[in-house]
Order: sequence, then C-alpha cells, then structure tokens
Amino acid sequence: MPRRNRVARAAALRAAREAEMAVPTPAVVRRTPPETSAMELWAPTVARVALGLVLLWFGLHELLQPSLWTGYVPVIAGSSKFAIALVLLHGWALVVMAVALTLGIAPRVAAAVSALMLLEIVVSLSVTGGLSDIVARDLGVFGLAVAVFANDKPGLALRD
Repeated sequence: MPRRNRVARAAALRAAREAEMAVPTPAVVRRTPPETSAMELWAPTVARVALGLVLLWFGLHELLQPSLWTGYVPVIAGSSKFAIALVLLHGWALVVMAVALTLGIAPRVAAAVSALMLLEIVVSLSVTGGLSDIVARDLGVFGLAVAVFANDKPGLALRD
C-alpha cells in the first residue's frame, strides 16, 4: 500500500507541474487601431529617412573635403595625415549609417550607432569649444537618432 501512495503522489505532483506549465500566455498581436492617422503611421519613417539624409550630407562633405573637417578632430593637429584619415573614416561611417537608415536596413541598430556617434560629437564640441549653434544643431540630430532608435515599429524597413 505505501508503494501505491508514492506513485499516486508522484503522479499528482507531475500533473500539478504540467498544469503550471500549461498556463496559456497571451499572444502578442500588433494591430493598427482604426483611428490611427496617416501622420502617426508615416512619422517614424519620415524621421528615419530624414536622419539618414542628414548623415549622408555630412558624411559626403567629410569624404569630399576632409581638410575642412580636421579642425574638429580634438587633440590632433588639423594638418596631420592622421587627422585626415580620422575624418575620412568618420565620413565613411556616417555614409554607411545613412544608407542603412534610408533603406531601412536594421534601422534601430543604425540609429543606435548614429546616436552614439552624434553623442561623441556633441560632447567633443562642447568640451573643446563650449556651447554653440553647432552643438545645438548636433544635439537636435542626436535627439532625432534617439527617437528613431526608440521606435519599435519601423515602417518600410527591410530588416529590424
């Protein structure tokens, strides 16, 4: 008789564990509410493409005329080859992020990398030259990059 109790108790424990694991979890379903306006649907895409275009603009300028940008490289003489190489590297990074954002290729990753790059620019400019209109502009672009990163519903994105 004791054997039967142990078997019954073990079966009851197994059934209880299976019942705990069988609790249905609600499925996550994304639905667009019918009252969503076109602006709400397209604003994230417009922000992503606008950020991409701004980064493309500055990246191309850095690639086409790197000597004009070497003054922004801190602690290195602006006329050095190393400063020009850093500006060219930064320009290519901006162009790659711009293409990724504009085409919607991993937009949250591209926005996060862009935000980090822009934060570095804002901090560097603030430390070396104080607050200026350039810092304010780059701070605004940094905010746009953070907003694009924070959006979890990228429209017209190839991959996220």
